[in-house]
Amino acid sequence: MKQATHYTDRDAFLLDAVPGSFWVSNGPEHVNFWFFCPCGCGEKRVIRVGRGYKPEAGPSWHWNGATEKPTLKPSVDLGHWHGWLTGGVWQK
Repeated sequence: MKQATHYTDRDAFLLDAVPGSFWVSNGPEHVNFWFFCPCGCGEKRVIRVGRGYKPEAGPSWHWNGATEKPTLKPSVDLGHWHGWLTGGVWQK
């Protein structure tokens, strides 16, 4: 298990590159949820999320909108790592 750490500053997020950390960027139509793989490999990913809903078009996730204890549905599959972000904790 790995705690999900929220960053409000994009540059600090990228510089620190903490496994399981995330930064949220708001787009005009959807939200981008950027995160570093919880396994510690250093891989940075972005997924499209809806705050309180799952966007219909393309691969997307339902995000509860929380930054302290975020939850994503469905599970997140990075190929080499597959798991869940529930209540602010990444679990394999």
